[in-house]
Amino acid sequence: MTRFHNNLIKEKNPYLLQHSSNPVKWESWSKKSLLKSKKEDKIIILSIGYSTCHWCHVMEKESFEDDKVAKIMNKHFISIKVDREERPDIDSIYMEAIQKMGIQGGWPLNIFLTPEKKPFYGGTYFNKKSWCLILENIVEAYKENKNKIIESSNNFSDELNKSHDEKYSIKKDKFSIKTLINEIKIKFDYEEGGINRSPKFPMPSLWQSLLHYSMENNDKEIYNQVILTANKISLGGIYDQIGGGFSRYSTDEKWLVPHFEKMLYDNGQLLELYADLYKITTNVKYLDIINGTIKWISEEMLDKSGGFYSAIDADSDGEEGKFYIWKYDELKKILGKSTKKAIEIFDISKKGNWENKNILIKKSNKKYSSNEINKIAKKLLIERNKKNKPFLDNKIIASWNAITLIGLLNCYQATNDNYILKIACKNAYFIKEKMIKNLKIIRIYNNNIEGFLDDYALIIKSFIKFFETTQKFEFLNLARKLTEKTIKDFYCSKSKLFYYTNNNSEKLIAKKIEIFDDVIPSSNSVMYYNLLFLGKIFNDKLYLNIFNNMSYKLEKYLNNYEFMSNWILVNNLNKSQINEIIINDASNNKSIINKINSKYLPNKVLLHNKGDYSLDILNSQKINNKLSISLCKNKVCQLPMDKISSLFKAINFPKIS
Repeated sequence: MTRFHNNLIKEKNPYLLQHSSNPVKWESWSKKSLLKSKKEDKIIILSIGYSTCHWCHVMEKESFEDDKVAKIMNKHFISIKVDREERPDIDSIYMEAIQKMGIQGGWPLNIFLTPEKKPFYGGTYFNKKSWCLILENIVEAYKENKNKIIESSNNFSDELNKSHDEKYSIKKDKFSIKTLINEIKIKFDYEEGGINRSPKFPMPSLWQSLLHYSMENNDKEIYNQVILTANKISLGGIYDQIGGGFSRYSTDEKWLVPHFEKMLYDNGQLLELYADLYKITTNVKYLDIINGTIKWISEEMLDKSGGFYSAIDADSDGEEGKFYIWKYDELKKILGKSTKKAIEIFDISKKGNWENKNILIKKSNKKYSSNEINKIAKKLLIERNKKNKPFLDNKIIASWNAITLIGLLNCYQATNDNYILKIACKNAYFIKEKMIKNLKIIRIYNNNIEGFLDDYALIIKSFIKFFETTQKFEFLNLARKLTEKTIKDFYCSKSKLFYYTNNNSEKLIAKKIEIFDDVIPSSNSVMYYNLLFLGKIFNDKLYLNIFNNMSYKLEKYLNNYEFMSNWILVNNLNKSQINEIIINDASNNKSIINKINSKYLPNKVLLHNKGDYSLDILNSQKINNKLSISLCKNKVCQLPMDKISSLFKAINFPKIS
């Protein structure tokens, strides 16, 4: 039997290729496909998803693989597929449009556009019957009431083009973080951790922000909630107890049943969070999570080039979670005499804990050592790897690699494990040499799409972290050059914020500014961080001026801690004053750098002054053969110290008493 192929067969993108054998005549988003809609005066069906999206697979199987559905779509519409991970600019515009229609967003995102690319109707997942009915109704409506559809699409387009001050600005008499802290405390799940809702997303950026707040303000309630959340996540099914790595979210409030897809960006951020917790507590259970997750990343997600793949699907053999769940008899056969021990370690039973099967979650007992647990996990992992594995999306995305690099570097700082540093270095040089061409960041490896603001912002931040860790000035210098380019190409002097797309990007129906933090911190809040730290290091007045203007914007938009968490973290780092630590030492002694970095001190700039680079901040410093340490804040320095213990006494470390 000859297999049908549509125009997506010409694409490299894994998600688009998944749909290349559908009978629907899918096109990619291009000038050609958009022009075709105008020429033929046909409505565009814009279908946005990603390769590891479970409900995208379901809708494909039910509707897009169906010949009758395809016949309607092919006759009356121009059908365009977009991978949201490749084109987040398109996704964010039409996701906002759906929300303006009063529909909860999600993927697959299916939206109907006029030939002018303006939206007038849409939704997320539709079953086959509903989808066919919608198609027929829209065909009829466009035939009989075309002017009304155009009017509706113009209205939605106007809404999308309103300024952010019109859409989001909140007038407040007083800027109050304390009020938001009290509000978020009400939302806490004090039994299972996280926020009291389901599904539950890990939201590492939120907990990192709250962790710093709790340490700076000696807030035990917040601190205990961060610890509870991290502990509950690490014991639950959302963490792969035998293979390492975290799933995207939990479908229930107890972190038991995950949506089994694993995303690189979640794991990178969670590595950063657990490394912070290990720095603070030195608790070995956080070290186990770090090691397990890095093992998974290095074995399953690391390309030979040094880049990291983007995601692993939830489904295998057409069934969600099949790769990860176990029948009791299956476990008993594999483990033999170790079954009793495994039952005491994991929540295993004949009746199972999910649909008569077992998702491995760890019981919170300390009877068995990490070694004993790992032996059982290894046995199960060997057997599991004999199953058909879920689909791996091998896209290498710039911003997600930067997130993971930051997480790895924080883990190295916390553990001083050279294996972690080796992976991080390989990835840092991969980003520097393969993802950046003449200061132009490439969004996806081996693809010509230029990076968006998140790619620039997160790579800059990762290079700042790489410099802090290794003192390789070439990365700090490149971070500054990329910042100059970002200001030139993305900054909006009117709004005092950065556009998500640059000045030369494809003209879409709206030009967006990303403000609110979500699962990943907003690109503007990451630039807020970069401008503060690079402004301090280079004594750059322009950077600090833009930072101060963004601080003013923060006050205007501040109305919910969850969606401003990274902004608040950076603002608090600035208010607590940046510790400028300068090691004046001609030798290449890395142990001092490592000791300082092993402490939880996010509000620091660390410079090893060996005379191999020049900065204004170093002008007053003298390099001697004998160790000398300077601690400065706001250009005021204490007397030099000759012992690291003296430095630690002089620093006002955030702590819980």
